[in-house]
Amino acid sequence: MTIQADKVRPLSASAASAACRTALASGLLRYAPHVQLDKNGYTLEIEENLISGVRPVDFVSDLMQGDGNELGGKFRAAHSSSALAVNTFAPFKADPSALRLPSGDRFMHLSFERKCPHGLRGRRSPNLDLVAEHPGGVVAVESKCLEPLSAHKPEFAPAYFREITDSRRETAWFAEMTRLTLIPSPYRWLDAAQLIKHALGISYTFPDRPTTLLYLFWEPLNPHAHSVFEEHRQEIRQFANAVNGNGGPVFAALSYPELWASWEDAGLTDGLQRHLDGLRSRYAVSILGD
Repeated sequence: MTIQADKVRPLSASAASAACRTALASGLLRYAPHVQLDKNGYTLEIEENLISGVRPVDFVSDLMQGDGNELGGKFRAAHSSSALAVNTFAPFKADPSALRLPSGDRFMHLSFERKCPHGLRGRRSPNLDLVAEHPGGVVAVESKCLEPLSAHKPEFAPAYFREITDSRRETAWFAEMTRLTLIPSPYRWLDAAQLIKHALGISYTFPDRPTTLLYLFWEPLNPHAHSVFEEHRQEIRQFANAVNGNGGPVFAALSYPELWASWEDAGLTDGLQRHLDGLRSRYAVSILGD
């Protein structure tokens, strides 16, 4: 699906976001022509935003326990990052061992919108889109769709510096948090503050297990169409260099198309191949850009 864009001036990030939003809505309608979308690209029911084989029983109770009120409306958006995560991972709920992720396999348990308390009094616990537990540790997933097309400014409450006095204070994650409060942030499209807070929660929740924070992000089929996608990737690389190597969760990042391709490279059963085909049919869209 190709979306027409201004052929003279580069797309602004907001225009790129609007084009991606339109493309994802078109992808949903192409995948499920019977679905009706409102003017904002939302389905009438959550079930209409699911690909074939994804069952509400595999995720609804998990999402109801989260703090984001995802089922209250956001999940119904064609561009929902929560729905993207559910559509990608829900079929593995019945057989977690079939899932493959960086830094983990032979998974035993999956949960959506998992709260990972950070131990700070009076502050809401981080909610991870997916937490996957395996014999060797934990992989926690933060899912993004169009969020990186909006600018972010890192902010941290004083409680993070006052109340975190354990070993987390010696990690590169804590050092990066400190740096971002003292100098202008080098991150615009990457929500570095959210990732740091997630890492601090993961470390507190799973203090004795190796952990990975996996950042999964959506891109169109042609991310070169606009510079913001490469700028986002550059910030991911910079962030990984800053936070990895001195305790705390390992930070890894992958686009959803890259994750899906890794599954195919590893070999799929017929059922998982149909699932992968559905994901690509639903989310593999292009835009025109610069």
